[in-house]
Amino acid sequence: MRFHDALPLAFLLVVGSAPLVARAQFPPVPKEDLAMTSDPQAPGASAVYLYREETEDDPHAYRTIYARIKVLNADGKDAAVVHVSFPETFVYNAVGTNFSRLASADATNWSLPTIEHTGEDQPWDTDSYVGKVEIAALEGRVTHTDGTVVPLSGKTSDLLKVTKGPRGTETTFTMPGVEVGSVIEYRYQIRYDRYLTAPDWQLQKPYFIHKEHFVFRPSRQFLPQDVTGAGVGDSALKDSHENVLTDIHFRPVLPPGKTLTQDAMGNYTIDLTDVPAIPQEPFAPPLNAEAYSVDFFYTYTPDVKDYWQKQMGYWTKELNAYTASSQALQKAIKDSIAPSDSPLEKAKKLYAVVQNFQNTDSSPDGAPLTGSEWIPRGKVDSVLQSKKGSSNQIAFLYLALVRAAGISARPERIASRSIHIFSAQYMDNIQLDTVLVALKIDGKEILVDPGTKMAPFETLHWAHTGDGGVAMDANNKAEIIVTSLQKITDNSTLHVGTVNVSPKGAASGTLKVAFIGQKAIELRQLGVKSGVEAVKAEISSIITQQVPPGIHIAADHVGYLDDPDRQLLATIPVSGSFSQESDGRLVLPRTFFEAQERNPFPAESPRELPVDMRYPAQEQEQITYVLPPGFALPRTPEDAKLKWEGNAAYELRTKVEGSSIIDARIFARAFTILDAKDYVQLHDFYQKVVAADRQPLVLTGEQVGEVH
Repeated sequence: MRFHDALPLAFLLVVGSAPLVARAQFPPVPKEDLAMTSDPQAPGASAVYLYREETEDDPHAYRTIYARIKVLNADGKDAAVVHVSFPETFVYNAVGTNFSRLASADATNWSLPTIEHTGEDQPWDTDSYVGKVEIAALEGRVTHTDGTVVPLSGKTSDLLKVTKGPRGTETTFTMPGVEVGSVIEYRYQIRYDRYLTAPDWQLQKPYFIHKEHFVFRPSRQFLPQDVTGAGVGDSALKDSHENVLTDIHFRPVLPPGKTLTQDAMGNYTIDLTDVPAIPQEPFAPPLNAEAYSVDFFYTYTPDVKDYWQKQMGYWTKELNAYTASSQALQKAIKDSIAPSDSPLEKAKKLYAVVQNFQNTDSSPDGAPLTGSEWIPRGKVDSVLQSKKGSSNQIAFLYLALVRAAGISARPERIASRSIHIFSAQYMDNIQLDTVLVALKIDGKEILVDPGTKMAPFETLHWAHTGDGGVAMDANNKAEIIVTSLQKITDNSTLHVGTVNVSPKGAASGTLKVAFIGQKAIELRQLGVKSGVEAVKAEISSIITQQVPPGIHIAADHVGYLDDPDRQLLATIPVSGSFSQESDGRLVLPRTFFEAQERNPFPAESPRELPVDMRYPAQEQEQITYVLPPGFALPRTPEDAKLKWEGNAAYELRTKVEGSSIIDARIFARAFTILDAKDYVQLHDFYQKVVAADRQPLVLTGEQVGEVH
């Protein structure tokens, strides 16, 4: 497909109504917008979008973004930092010489991530292809309430800032002189060279939107035949396997009663008004499943089954070649296992081998930065030799090793639940970011997660549980899969210890806290990245927020940090003091680790989003208080027992033995995701738990009545 530098004004008229934001200057800001101090349609909002517009023009290979935002209070000044959103899905058409055709004086070029340039472009060879993304035509202004205008000035390359974020690099620019009452306006273009991208419209934002307008003009082959003009490409669009892309499909999540329209010129448009802000609710699921959006994608077939069958066929063929048995693999197997080992023992030993390798893109959210679609050139032996690789490369290596060792295994491609909810109808491989390995041993399937650093054998990262994806069955037929959610017993936190109390309330003793499951994986990954001292500091921070005020703790030892098959165990000395009343009575918390507990689910009406707790879990606690001479507990609190059928259970007991008080607590939460309609019950149950946990133990300096 050919791309040209010029973007003639005549073309802008083809896109639609040529709104004011497409002109060379910003329209005047209405007086009522400048005078606005609050928005009755968004009570309490820190800022609102007055208008948003996005135009995607694939024939000319550019995207234009415009926004006008009203700042209503100090928190709204955060809108001054604008995050540049890059296209995520590209269709390559690597034809011609190896340079950007769209370079301009006011543009900043960015190479596409994870693609290494090794020479001239080869058609459909993404290992050797370097694409360029240009951010250009960046302009903006800030208008104060008195009409003063502060322009965004400077070269694009100077205005853009690149930082490292949790999902790779983040590109931002900052609007100048933003204050409460300001109206922020900006516009920029993203231009892309020799590839196309179907847009992903994010129609809902953290701020209320009064009005928005989106346009998508597809590649020429999807437009009416009489649509031509300067700068419009004329090459057929193909995917990397030479399939001609014949269809555009889209996945809409829209407000009730709203639809996407396509006009006679082939343009897709949508106009929305009064779009509520994305709910800012705790424990929310990934927003791609809930927020208003339209995801477009090019495809060579309208048939979902046919699409995934072909895609998995191509991918499996490439992967089988990449992971084929070799002398290097056979040597690694010989060095790692014994001929007498059972298949399960072999699988575990080989798993331990790859777990020791350096993971180059491990992420706390479980979603690799390099997706499963990318299979490197050459052989997986290079990962074995270098002892490092991406999460999926390590999974590929494990697959190769177990197969070479005679164990039946298949790869399963899934969407990490932390950022995506898989949809088979959305025919795009970008969803499938993670590779798991399913072993078949003694007639039983065992699913393992070799690409997650420090994950025990048979334990998946939480983001890989309850996940949808695709795999090939024994007959080489693509099938939709869903991984199992975890059980309560998979994730536990255990607290035990003895605390000695002096007559003045001084505390001393030792606590031990054990982590099993997801929290242990998280802490061990921190240890790999930052060392044992960082793990101690993190555990100390967690516990400090739980124990009573006035009590001082600091983890001084962490055991089994390098052994994911055992509990991660922290030893924590205790010092400080409990509160003492003026009459000499001592007040101890009944539950030592819940002394600062608050209900994590505030009363809300109504809850809009499901509650996503990531994984089920249980907490167990047994603390022994050794009382000072002459002190006693006049009355033992009643045992507490709560049950929310199918969702959670709680039990708390207090026992007095001589000069000691023993508190034992168990809390188990069985659900991972809870429907929004059950939120009130969730809040009420936790409120009862908090009330039971927060009961004090009041000690007197002399026996009062009979302890019972």
